[in-house]
Amino acid sequence: MISRFFSRFSFLKYFILLSLVAGLVLSACTATGAENESIGSPTPSSISIKEPDPSPTAEVDENPDGDWLEYTHHVTGLRFLYPADWFGPEVYETEGSLRIEIGSDQVYPYGTSREEQITTTPDSYYILIQYVENTIGRSWDDFIDSGWIDTYLALKELEDNQFILTPRLIATRIGEVSLGDYSGLMYLATLPDSAQTERAYAREVVLFDSELNWLRISATPSMVQIEDTEKWKNDFARVDQAFLEIFLTTLESIEIK
Repeated sequence: MISRFFSRFSFLKYFILLSLVAGLVLSACTATGAENESIGSPTPSSISIKEPDPSPTAEVDENPDGDWLEYTHHVTGLRFLYPADWFGPEVYETEGSLRIEIGSDQVYPYGTSREEQITTTPDSYYILIQYVENTIGRSWDDFIDSGWIDTYLALKELEDNQFILTPRLIATRIGEVSLGDYSGLMYLATLPDSAQTERAYAREVVLFDSELNWLRISATPSMVQIEDTEKWKNDFARVDQAFLEIFLTTLESIEIK
């Protein structure tokens, strides 16, 4: 089943899908359950650039002395590393799909209203990992017809650092990413200046394997301290860059067995 975007990331789904429904107007330009083990501080290597059961099968053990923990989901075999001092993982699963959120500030269970989500840490960062098995045998044409991957498909045709522009979206291609049997793209998504009704900024990675199981890894800054309201994207980019090494380490550590 096609996964939807959840809770903290719902605003991004809104402006991406709205832009797709409105029609893609392209402007290609160059732009300037679990176990947790303490494993110390990993150093990220280069990325290859070329519903519902509310009870998760995952439990988090305390980290005795390391800087990073390893999360493993026993059913899917999905594993990844995350900082020991971060909150989460907050796990939500349905048949064939898995949603895991971690963050440098408090992480709340899926379904918690935005009014109940109290954030207190300025310039914080959240990472959302979604895994969906292709249990109903969707074809590539099914994915294309759904409209969900229009942004992904448009960016596949561009060079790194080029972007697509619609009335509700700017998506800038960062590069190709390979994780084991999964391959796809990393890109940045935000709002154009003409559509800044809400501040939205996310780093997205979308990956498929040969059986069209897919992974989506999203990261969003939160509680960003804005220096200039007319240039708020600069501050979101600042927070994103500050956490980029953590994001890449977590991303590169993802495995599905």
